[in-house]
Amino acid sequence: MLLNNPGAVILLVVFLIGAAMFAVGTWLVRRGRAVHEPAQPAETQEQRLELVERLAMVGQPWCIDELRVIREKDPDPLVRDAADAALMVIASR
Repeated sequence: MLLNNPGAVILLVVFLIGAAMFAVGTWLVRRGRAVHEPAQPAETQEQRLELVERLAMVGQPWCIDELRVIREKDPDPLVRDAADAALMVIASR
């Protein structure tokens, strides 16, 4: 019945082509987003300084470890200096 109606066959072919184009387009967009989006959003300097301040307030041994990592690996010298100062404050308690 479907093959006897040329209009239905044309409609089916157009639908299948459209569905294939939609699938390929969706795949390309998702692949492009995965390449261009960073895994984690970058923190601002203000957020990192606030983190250092809060770690200094808590002052537990795990905070000291985190402050040492920040002091060694943070790209911003202001944040590294703040971590160093926080370590000195914790050591003076």
